[in-house]
Amino acid sequence: MFNIQTEIKTILFFIFYFIIIFIAEKTVPSGVCTPGGGFLLFLLSIPTSIILSLIFLFKYYKSKEKQYLNSIYIISGIWVILFLFLRLSN
Repeated sequence: MFNIQTEIKTILFFIFYFIIIFIAEKTVPSGVCTPGGGFLLFLLSIPTSIILSLIFLFKYYKSKEKQYLNSIYIISGIWVILFLFLRLSN
């Protein structure tokens, strides 16, 4: 029914996921020694990204469609931008 490209789905997934992380951090804030909901969801985003990248890599090798490779680049780019943002914010 809806023919949305894989790259757009990937970007929308991460936008919604980081919005949910922000909401979870505001509703269950992290303390000094206790991680909150946002921190736990952020830690969960690392294996989620790895699993999603592996799925896209498998689909790319199975079908050789460039959209899956672009989605892997998008996931990698999101993590590089996030790393640089966190590194430079200190």
